[in-house]
Amino acid sequence: MEKITVLWGPSCGSARRACQWLDEHNLAYNKVNVVSQAISLDTLKKVLSLTEYGADEIISERSKMFKKFGRKYIDSLTITELHRLLVNYPSLIKKPIIFTHNKLQVGFNEDEIRSFIPRETRRVTFAKMLEVLHDA
Repeated sequence: MEKITVLWGPSCGSARRACQWLDEHNLAYNKVNVVSQAISLDTLKKVLSLTEYGADEIISERSKMFKKFGRKYIDSLTITELHRLLVNYPSLIKKPIIFTHNKLQVGFNEDEIRSFIPRETRRVTFAKMLEVLHDA
């Protein structure tokens, strides 16, 4: 089974809902509180490698730190400087970020998070649903 990692913060309701959903579906995951535990550069690079649009996908424009630094400043940074900024100011990062070696979800979306359920489990569940519909 794929290793799932959840980057979360304790004050984030979406992050708590994502973890609750994973628990309800018996999916093992590694929970990293990026507020109390600095995100590693390797983890940040892994997340960024999975994004479609780069750092814009994971930066929280609603955060106090984003408002403090501003779009113009953040856009002026080199990639190395941006990495350093995100590692040093984790409140700039959207939460939750759920990922495996090849899947990424930023935020909680109940339809999209289903992609973290192993394919075989989804097939069995779907077959059972079809059986119930057929018997009805």
